[in-house]
Amino acid sequence: MERKIKLIHPAIDIIFYFVVCFTLVVAVFVSILYPNVILEQGLSHRIFYLHVPVAWVALYGPLLSFVFSLIYFLKKDLLWDRLAFTANQLAFVFAIGVLFSGPIWAYSAWGVPWDKTDARLQSFFILCISLLSYFIFRYLVPSRKKKAILSAYLSVLCAVSAVLTWGAIRWIENPGNHPGSVLGKGGMDSDMKQTMWLGVLAYHFLFLFLFLLSNRNEKIQELKNTLRSELN
Repeated sequence: MERKIKLIHPAIDIIFYFVVCFTLVVAVFVSILYPNVILEQGLSHRIFYLHVPVAWVALYGPLLSFVFSLIYFLKKDLLWDRLAFTANQLAFVFAIGVLFSGPIWAYSAWGVPWDKTDARLQSFFILCISLLSYFIFRYLVPSRKKKAILSAYLSVLCAVSAVLTWGAIRWIENPGNHPGSVLGKGGMDSDMKQTMWLGVLAYHFLFLFLFLLSNRNEKIQELKNTLRSELN
């Protein structure tokens, strides 16, 4: 059976790679050198410029997966299942980054690395558990089509968890020590806002680059499995 695989020109990959590297390096150095330091927290406050952009991306991933899963339900094309899986993969990686960077910031701000009464921290932990459950159940189902159907339903659960995590500090009356939305009025000087938005741009570029690479890898693995089954 003849298969046509669309390949992206290597120059595009190289250009995108350098754009991602450049924006990340600039974002890191700007976050270290440019914004003023909050005296109560010291230099550890600079983890904020990594923590917040990474958290945003971690919340976008399950929502993208949910959209891809809905399209899969409509079209029954495994392409959309693969895209949903890729989005959840990266969401889990970035969510783990949030769980590691959050305690560093929390310790400097609150004096404890993990506040069990904080709604945002607990909801993010639940999001990680939801994503982990998605991967476990997906791995346990051998049939490719059944795997896609189950994964699509689980993507809904992960998306709901992401929305609840986003709303934890907005909808709960006493959400804990976690600060409110960074997009609220006041609260940040111009140098902090500029640095934060630069970080948001850089980590979104990173997400997109990893998304393309991961999806390409999944596609190659599926082609290998298909060819192997046909040869056997």
